[in-house]
Amino acid sequence: MVVFLLNTRVCGLYKPLRGKPITSELSNIIEQNYSHLIPDFFKMQTEYLTSINVIYGDLDASLVAMVITNQLYKKTLKKNNNLGNISFKYFYEKVNFQLQVSTLKIKDVSSTLNLPRETVRRKKLKLIEDNIITFDEKNKLYILNAAKIDKKILEIQIYNVSKFLSKFYVFLTNNKSFIKGISTEQIKKDIDEKFFIYLTKFLDFQIAYFSNLKNIMDIESVFIFILCALNTLSSKEFKKKKPLSIKNLFYRLHMLNGGIGLNATSISEITKIPRTTVLRKIVDLEKAGMLKKDKFKRYAPNVLSSSKESKKLLPAMGYTLELLGIFFSQCYEIYSAKI
Repeated sequence: MVVFLLNTRVCGLYKPLRGKPITSELSNIIEQNYSHLIPDFFKMQTEYLTSINVIYGDLDASLVAMVITNQLYKKTLKKNNNLGNISFKYFYEKVNFQLQVSTLKIKDVSSTLNLPRETVRRKKLKLIEDNIITFDEKNKLYILNAAKIDKKILEIQIYNVSKFLSKFYVFLTNNKSFIKGISTEQIKKDIDEKFFIYLTKFLDFQIAYFSNLKNIMDIESVFIFILCALNTLSSKEFKKKKPLSIKNLFYRLHMLNGGIGLNATSISEITKIPRTTVLRKIVDLEKAGMLKKDKFKRYAPNVLSSSKESKKLLPAMGYTLELLGIFFSQCYEIYSAKI
């Protein structure tokens, strides 16, 4: 994780502002207003996980595909810097079909995602079998097959990311920050016009985010936990209330006595994860002290339990703040740039 952050900083992915890094200032703002901002983030994440689960049919395979495609995108961008300002339409219809890479090391993907090498190998084969990635035996090349990825799903993802970014930038403006508000349509238009470069930053963020959380739980459990947290944070207990920092929010969640939870059927319907799998993951999360159950078998986050997994959650959320700070500053810099 540290290597990722150091590399992003060395590469100039955020810039000094008012004498200190923009990322640090953004992270502090997010931390102090966590309860107001994080529901929008969790909403974006649940919708993103649902969409990639639909595309790849398997969340671990989705993560492997995420890393592989990001490698393809970055290698292509490195060869041709002019791709940074291509539109979504041009990217999807023309460039995406030309993406190929000659080296793909299982150990690198495994290390990046905190997944066993054998799992990565198996998921890579599944992607090849599903014709999402093609392996050219003659030339020893991996080629991305964009036709297997629904264009409408990508368009929905663009809108969701635009909406999330816009809400955050408007929030900063309302709180007299150094960043001006940007509407959803403005940021969406910019992403459409500079799609390729936004995409690599988005995938960098997602890979680091999920890799970090996989130190605590598997990807399906992450999805279920985020969904339960989103459901609770969207309740009247938190809406229109004074913003809370992470620690204060965790305490408030801990003090709730039930009545704001999701049952296994609802979780399965929203996530598209089979109900039998959801039931198994819920049991694991409950045993790990990450979820608590009320008398109606509805589940909500249990963030201050004494379990070792729960104790890892607060540092993980702190790391998420830093990642979000980097991502927000990257996107604002791209938006502000005259490409």
